[in-house]
This record gives sequence, C-alpha cells and structure tokens, in this order.
Amino acid sequence: MNTKAVRASFKQQLIQFTADPQWIIPSIVAPFLFTAVMLMMYPEKSDGIVLQAILGGGVLGMWGNTLFASSFTLSYDRMNGTLDNILMSPTELFDVIVGRSLWNTFIGLLNMLLVYIFAKLVFTAPITIAEPFAFVVILAVTLLSLASIGLLFALAFVLSRRSYILTSILEYPIYVLSGAVVPITMLPEWSQPISMVLAPAWGVEALRASAIPGYETVFGFGMVGNAVVCVVLMIVYAVLAWFLMRKIVKNVIETGSFTRY
Repeated sequence: MNTKAVRASFKQQLIQFTADPQWIIPSIVAPFLFTAVMLMMYPEKSDGIVLQAILGGGVLGMWGNTLFASSFTLSYDRMNGTLDNILMSPTELFDVIVGRSLWNTFIGLLNMLLVYIFAKLVFTAPITIAEPFAFVVILAVTLLSLASIGLLFALAFVLSRRSYILTSILEYPIYVLSGAVVPITMLPEWSQPISMVLAPAWGVEALRASAIPGYETVFGFGMVGNAVVCVVLMIVYAVLAWFLMRKIVKNVIETGSFTRY
C-alpha cells in the first residue's frame, strides 16, 4: 500500500468535506436529531437506552460518510473527468479509496464524541461506561469495519454509474441490521443470520458489552470474542475488496469503459 497516496487522499477528502456543506446534514445534523428523538421518546434514560441513542447517532453519521467517501466520490470523479487521471497514475485506486475511508473513521470518532457531549449536557443523560479504554478501541474497530464495507460498495461505482441505486437500497437495511438502531434481538429471526456476516454488528455488540456491566452478547462470545470476529470480518472485506478492485480496474481499462458516464 502506498502510504503517501493514502495520506494525500485523506487530506483531499478533508478539503472536499469542508468545502461541500451538503454533507453536514447526514454527517453531523442527522446523528444529533436521531439521538435527541430517541432520548425524548424514553424519558427514563436507562443505561441501555442512552447507549443505544449514542450508538445509533454515531453509526448513522459514520455510515453516511462511508457511502460518500468510498462510493459517491467516485461518481463525482467520473463526472468531473478526474477518474481517468487517478486510474492512469502509478497509485492504485484502492489506495485512494482507503485514504477517503480513513477520513470517515476519524470524523465518525469525532461525531460519536460530539453526540456523547450533546446527550450529557442537553439531556443530562446518566452515561456510564464500564470499560472506557476498551470502549474507545472497539469503537474505532467498529468504525473501520463500516469503512471496509464501503470499500465493497466502491466496487459497484467503478463498474457502473447507476450503482447509486443499489447503494441507496442497501444503505438503511445495513444500518438497521448492524444493530445500531435497535438491538439485533428485536429484529425478525430470518434477518439475524444476515447480521452475523456484518462486521459492524459484532462491533456494536462488543461496544454494549464494554459499556454495560454484565451484558450478555447476542452471539454469545463476550466482549473480546465479538471484537475479534469484527476484526476478522473487516480484514476479509478489505482483502476481498482489494482483490476484486484489481480485477475490475484491469477489466474496465481493457474495455475502455471506466470514464463512461
């Protein structure tokens, strides 16, 4: 991996994010609204409810950023005519997308912190975390797992300009199936096996285990076990995305369809 290209892509994504105010809504405003509505719906503000509100808001912002940086920006590159320049440069397209995804992880961590402060100060929510250090580490891993899913979504945007339709269809289901909106146990039984192949679902369960004393995880592996599975699935996603990206880029170069819009 070209670390210089990853850093440059990270910086470029920062500039693009701050220069395009439309992404403030899904990245910052929407998570605050989700958290506020949930805390107003449950005035008792138990530890589980408060944690669910913070996780839901934070993951919502992160997932929106992931789709933007890992996927939709490729469409903008295609429209602006910069996609062919990226392709013909010595840097692999995968490295560029990784840099953009890492920016999402950073903004996701910042988002979660702001949502935490918002819930604490505005709603005076009684937020207690049993293992703070483990919570922060697992949170970073969970956000990275979301970014790895974004790498897979990026493959569709390389193949077709119409892939935004597929992304729009799958955006909210993946958000729900990860357990960020409601616990996985509240979802239909047929959907729970799907959650088991989603790395963020394991990460969210590990977060609950690190925050709530005595919490029994849905998958039964405990905090460490869930975190390990999350990391393994994240690596699988990343390796699969890297392998397929090389194949797809080679194919579109041969067919000359890469910048077709």
